[in-house]
Amino acid sequence: MLKKIRNAWSLFNPLYLPLITALPVGGWLLVTDIDWNATYLALYILIIMFLTFSGAVEISSEEMKHQIFGYVYMTASLILAGGGLFLWLA
Repeated sequence: MLKKIRNAWSLFNPLYLPLITALPVGGWLLVTDIDWNATYLALYILIIMFLTFSGAVEISSEEMKHQIFGYVYMTASLILAGGGLFLWLA
């Protein structure tokens, strides 16, 4: 049983965590027509902050793969922030 857990844990890569958690939720919040109450707004801001932080951490790495994902996360954070600002002002 412990071998199965170790094998499953070795397949998990924290580099992809924002890709499978924050980006789908941020995209869903951006494209759905919801009433922006405090809960959705706080979640949206936390997603943008999480993407910005993970992008900054990955960009500072020396490996090229990590830097590319860092730029992807920073770009996604910028797009989500701009889209949210556009929806708020429109």
